[in-house]
Amino acid sequence: MKEDESAGGRARSLRGLLLARELDGARRARGYTTRTLAEAMSMSAAMLNRVMTGRRSPTPLEVGGLCALLEIPAGRRPGLYRWAATAGQVDWIATDESAVPLADVEAVTGGATWFAAASVPPPLRTPDYAAALGAAPGAPADARYYLHPAVLEHPLVPEGVLREQAAHLLDHLDAVRLVPPTVPAEPGFRVLTAEHFPPIVHFEHHGVDVVLERPELTARHVAFLAEAAVASLDRGQTRDALEARADRLPRG
Repeated sequence: MKEDESAGGRARSLRGLLLARELDGARRARGYTTRTLAEAMSMSAAMLNRVMTGRRSPTPLEVGGLCALLEIPAGRRPGLYRWAATAGQVDWIATDESAVPLADVEAVTGGATWFAAASVPPPLRTPDYAAALGAAPGAPADARYYLHPAVLEHPLVPEGVLREQAAHLLDHLDAVRLVPPTVPAEPGFRVLTAEHFPPIVHFEHHGVDVVLERPELTARHVAFLAEAAVASLDRGQTRDALEARADRLPRG
């Protein structure tokens, strides 16, 4: 499908959005205006604009031409061809053949909001907490976090490490809020937002990354997160609860 029949200005799919953002970023980096690049491609400016916003999937020939003009490295080009060929597909589930490009998804979003009930989200983990789970700490992220108290009662994490983790969360009170134990301990997930695109939901299930983009699939997660935010403790209450939890735990 060469033309998008949907109304409005948003990308057809997350794959289409990833392709468009990378191409448009390369266009800007190379100093092309939409008009001058369209002329070089023998396309109308309106048609190229639809490509650069993800509303139209470029053909393989067009992808090749854009990659050449924009000097996109050879190593990145197969991914762009793949996104163009699959722009009509929605949702992403990791398989042996195709991992979810989380770094690319994160790069086109403007932050994330997490809900966690089983373990502390990777960006907030101390090295010892992560090691106790057999994982690596995540990179710092621009995000908001709603945490169920159960994240500080993980059976695989020694009590001294849990105390250290509680103290670490106190250093992030601008972003962290605890929710009451009465909030259901739903499996953890995060909602990512991108300009001119519906909310995106990411979660991990038994080691498999899942990214959902269809509103009918993400609506429940978005609604649950909104309810958790309303029920959450304020900054002072979160601080008091974390301090009380740390005080009850032995030092490591």
